[in-house]
Amino acid sequence: MRQKLGVAGEQAAARYLRSLGYKILESRYRCPRGEIDLIVRDGTSLVFVEVKTRRAGTGWCPEEAITVSKQRRIQSVALWYLAGRKKVPERGVRFDVVAVWASGNDFECRQYPGAFLGEGMD
Repeated sequence: MRQKLGVAGEQAAARYLRSLGYKILESRYRCPRGEIDLIVRDGTSLVFVEVKTRRAGTGWCPEEAITVSKQRRIQSVALWYLAGRKKVPERGVRFDVVAVWASGNDFECRQYPGAFLGEGMD
């Protein structure tokens, strides 16, 4: 049930980002270092997106679940992803969080651009 909610939240986040003009490059990207929910292009920037979904009314904010260790894991996966590409984005990379509140079949998304920094990504 929890995984189903997470997948639905990721799909809602992808629709939300598309509506803002982002291009979805990868969804649920996996490598030996872990997983990134979405990899998108925002103009000339490459954006690694962590999506956190919670049911409305639980009292927990989805964005509170992005711990420092989770940030480091995402950064590690991003480095793996970039190592497999010949061209690094012109404007660099960014790490965003999309918090998703689920209420029945309705989803409310809140984006936090540049939610954390990419160590070693300079």
